[in-house]
Amino acid sequence: MQIKHGIYGVVISLALSATAWADETPKVGCAAKLEAISAELAQAKAAGNKHKVDGLEKAYYEVSTHCDDDSLYAERVAKVAALEEKLTERQNELAKAIEEGRSMDKINKKRNKVAAAELELAKARAELTQ
Repeated sequence: MQIKHGIYGVVISLALSATAWADETPKVGCAAKLEAISAELAQAKAAGNKHKVDGLEKAYYEVSTHCDDDSLYAERVAKVAALEEKLTERQNELAKAIEEGRSMDKINKKRNKVAAAELELAKARAELTQ
């Protein structure tokens, strides 16, 4: 009978802890950066990579000392704006190459550059919410 109650206790505590974990809001801004560095630091320590550990410890210190959510957001907005400009430039280069009748090899290279710029911009936009 005690085992049965013990099992119920474990199940109930797991259910409650899972509920509490699910309610935790994801971290954003500087807190998210610190969490990411901490996770990477733990991996580097587990792998025994001393140089990476040293670099990550320095990065953690710098972020914890100097990071400000407002300036971080402004920095990310500026990065998005710069990448939007870069994408427009790449799209114009592609359009010009097509208009001039360049070889398919050159046009495909320009298309690849546009795709890379789009991917980079998408990543930067995703960082705005982190």
